Amino acid sequence: MPRPSSFRAALAGLLALGFAMVPSLAGAGGASATVTAAARATTADPLVVHLDSITAVLPRKGSVDISGTVTNVSDETFTRINLHAFSSATPIPDSRQLADAALSDPTIAVGERVTTPGTFYTVDQLAPGETASFSDSVPVGLLQATGDPGVYWIGVHALGDSTSTPRDEIADGRARTFIPARPTGNRTQEASVMLSIRSRVWFKEDGSLAGTERWARRLAPGGSLSGVLDMADSAGSTPYSFLVDPSVLVALVRLTQGNPPRNILPDPTVEGQAPSPTATPSDGETATPETLTPQAESTEEPSPEEAALAEAAQAWLDRFLLTTAGQQVLTLPFGDLDVSAAMRNDPARYDEATARSADVMTTLGVQYVPTVAPSDDVLSPEAIEALPEDTVILMGDTSFTVPPDGDSSVVRLLGHKVIVTSTGAESGGPGPTAATDPLALRQRLISEAALRAGSADPAPLVVTLPTVWRGEDAASFFDDLEQSWLELVPVSEVAAQDPTFVSSTNLAYTQEDLDAELEPSSFTAATRATDDATLLEDVLSLQTTIERQVRDEVLATLSELHRARPVLARAAADRISDSLRAELAKVAIEAPTAVTLSSDSGPLGVTLVNGLDQPVEVQVAVSTDGELTLSGASGARTLGPGARSVLRYEASTTQDGVHNVRLAVTSVDGVPLGSSDQLPIRAARVSALIWIVMAVGALVLFGMIGYRLPGQIRARRAELAAAAEAPDEDAPQDEDAPQDETGAGTEAGTEAGSPAVPGRA
Repeated sequence: MPRPSSFRAALAGLLALGFAMVPSLAGAGGASATVTAAARATTADPLVVHLDSITAVLPRKGSVDISGTVTNVSDETFTRINLHAFSSATPIPDSRQLADAALSDPTIAVGERVTTPGTFYTVDQLAPGETASFSDSVPVGLLQATGDPGVYWIGVHALGDSTSTPRDEIADGRARTFIPARPTGNRTQEASVMLSIRSRVWFKEDGSLAGTERWARRLAPGGSLSGVLDMADSAGSTPYSFLVDPSVLVALVRLTQGNPPRNILPDPTVEGQAPSPTATPSDGETATPETLTPQAESTEEPSPEEAALAEAAQAWLDRFLLTTAGQQVLTLPFGDLDVSAAMRNDPARYDEATARSADVMTTLGVQYVPTVAPSDDVLSPEAIEALPEDTVILMGDTSFTVPPDGDSSVVRLLGHKVIVTSTGAESGGPGPTAATDPLALRQRLISEAALRAGSADPAPLVVTLPTVWRGEDAASFFDDLEQSWLELVPVSEVAAQDPTFVSSTNLAYTQEDLDAELEPSSFTAATRATDDATLLEDVLSLQTTIERQVRDEVLATLSELHRARPVLARAAADRISDSLRAELAKVAIEAPTAVTLSSDSGPLGVTLVNGLDQPVEVQVAVSTDGELTLSGASGARTLGPGARSVLRYEASTTQDGVHNVRLAVTSVDGVPLGSSDQLPIRAARVSALIWIVMAVGALVLFGMIGYRLPGQIRARRAELAAAAEAPDEDAPQDEDAPQDETGAGTEAGTEAGSPAVPGRA
């Protein structure tokens, strides 16, 4: 079954076709002008008209004041540009037709221009790229509007001369919006307005915020974050409510700290772990926004851009806390969680997200109410049933096959109170102006309120304003909401009303809505990342905040705002996991390339390395082919930052051959960290025959030594004795003693063990 929005789009097309074919609705120029205008519908106007201010409600007498700008976006100069006001003759009677009108073709004529001299503004000349301001005051009696109850078209047409396009009845530029007639009677219509602070949050692989340029634009004057506080300031004493995703606040706190990356520093709040100068306060101390994110020391000076961004973020946070002081803030699950998808795939994520949101708002000192408000205004029945009873639920009127009626905007659905918001008022004004332009949105809101005020039992109008503002400064948004017949009340006052019972069969949660939910793979990727963070925390000897840091990053990937780009969100979760796995792999094992055993057993040494800058406690898991055992070096090992430790094992086997051994680093609980090494161990036992041969050789060697050694000893003793009996060389020699050629006695030479030398006669 198609969504109600699909019906509205189809009906808008039929209405547009009808307007083009019916001359009576064509306005000035008749049927021929309408047909020509339709032919130019696909051509961009050379002049862009923007309405900056307009009388909010059609007066019964007096004038309608209109002001704005006209910009020449063509390549030609325009002259004598007349800016004529126009209005429709008959009012739009109800919200459904108002929704159809907002989607209609901007080129369709809906009323005649006021051409009376003195009632239009003229710009003499406008060169390409130039902008001129205009203001006009048109007597209400000259407008076609009859003043009957309902909502009228009103706007401005610009007609000028250029070289290629001489003046004709076709507008060269246009802007239009809605203006309600003042409701009849003395009834007061209630309305509740919520200002939204929600935005996509992306993280880089290292855990720092991504897209800092976008954050700078959001915080700059005219940016979405700056604009929402401008609107709050302009409200003065007018009641309103804030609808806040706390992950945006945490992102801004990160920016005030210089956008630090993820870190594994010890948690300074844990007893026995030394705190750093920027540590989170202990019990008894005052919590500050800086305590929302883990602190990382930085020695680098911030760049001028980083310093300016940090200053802008701090100024915004200070302004937000001042604005919300004493106010109750509706708080979304952290990261703007896709609640329907979470309840279907991982309900624990909802509990985790709401707990984190409560932590953030409590730390900031902001009163909060847990709230679920899907950005697409629809919520699955499974999610509604699973939500806690004290949770404020906001759903659009398009969530129902038949929008609830009655004098209450609160319904009881599946056992829960649900506040029904006006998706029509939230969708903004008609083109060509941007739907979320502040003036267009304000006029749509006040028109919806006027239509409700004319019904028999008007229910309060509840509107959640969009987060992205375009056009002029949003600071004046509340100015013209101050009407005698319109009363703005806090959303808490609306929530306190008695609910109207609505059957669950009236809930329009279609297959299209189901298909739009984040897929199970998104939650699988998120679980993988948080499991890796838990493993890293288990490995580190000191307690850190790594799990909390990763939780924030992971919840951001499960945001409903990522539905349009779920693949990018899953990739972001995978980057977190890859980064954590890279950290775990820094605790590594180094083994020799190969080992050979010369017997049944032998020693083996490997090195355990801690590449992290924090101490770790790990162990090494050993696995073999079953025919070799490795003993020793068991149990957990603690390594300091950057430390290396040698583990000694004893390898033993009774089986020859090559045995493969795998060594893997694990947590103390045995979960692998990622680093491992393999080595072959060769076992080669020596045979018994070789031992026998070696033993015989030893016996022969020692036998020869025993045989030769006594003779050597006797010869040595004789030599020593002969040397002792030899005559002194200085004593007188016997001349008759026979001499050899050297002059030595023959006997002496013989006794010395030298062979005898034959003498000469």
